Amino acid sequence: MNTMLKTGALVISIAALFALPSGKANASPHWYCYQQYQDCLAYGGDAWTCEVEYYTCRGMLIPVKAPTANSTGNKPD
Repeated sequence: MNTMLKTGALVISIAALFALPSGKANASPHWYCYQQYQDCLAYGGDAWTCEVEYYTCRGMLIPVKAPTANSTGNKPD
């Protein structure tokens, strides 16, 4: 019985240690990228260029701009 209690306490303590945060989580790179994006816009940078730099900073794929479709309607030429 004594061994079971010790083993149970050990298992619970190890599980609690794994459940605790490591303290190394850092959201600052994302904040830094967002701050750079805001600064780029504030200094009069092109919005698309600022967005590309933001996505590049975050290591994400750059979204593709879809070209606008010019429709002439159903008029025969």
